[in-house]
Amino acid sequence: MATPQTESPARRRILNTARQLFYRNGYRATGINEIIRKSGVAKATFYAHFPSKESLAYAYVESMNREETRVMEESIEKFPGPYEKLIGLVEFLIPWSRERDYRGCAYLNISSEITDHANPVRRESKDHYLAVRRLVGRLMQELKKDGGASWRKRDAEQAADDYMLIFAGALAMAQVYHNPEPFRDAIEAVKRLLR
Repeated sequence: MATPQTESPARRRILNTARQLFYRNGYRATGINEIIRKSGVAKATFYAHFPSKESLAYAYVESMNREETRVMEESIEKFPGPYEKLIGLVEFLIPWSRERDYRGCAYLNISSEITDHANPVRRESKDHYLAVRRLVGRLMQELKKDGGASWRKRDAEQAADDYMLIFAGALAMAQVYHNPEPFRDAIEAVKRLLR
């Protein structure tokens, strides 16, 4: 696997073009010839880097997973404690969605187009949500430890699962409404969950 530091400029152009097209038009609606044309590479160059459309899709999801996990973790580091970090993680979705013409969660979108659960692209999409769940689970455990008597009898793992439903639901509903309001509603739902 090429890392951002070692990948060639042509590979980077192909991957960036695929990211834009897969997200905007969908995986199935985007053809290899369109990616080749818009990335400005020769067909042989494309196939030297990606032997198939599926290998490109995997690289697309894997690179997003790596980048978005890093950005999410960095975005919540400014908050002092687990409660603020959990709220901040949902607040992060508002400016994040505005940076693009938000068309929903890229992982959910591509997973809906690749129905084989064993497919590596689909597994990598699931891995993204598992990484978010691990982060949320860790924060919930910290909150339980620091939360005193009110959190002593709470199940931190169940609270993390509930949080993930709110988080993923907000991503889906913001796509349906093409509006960031569900993220604001999710912030209030998370505050109620964490009380």
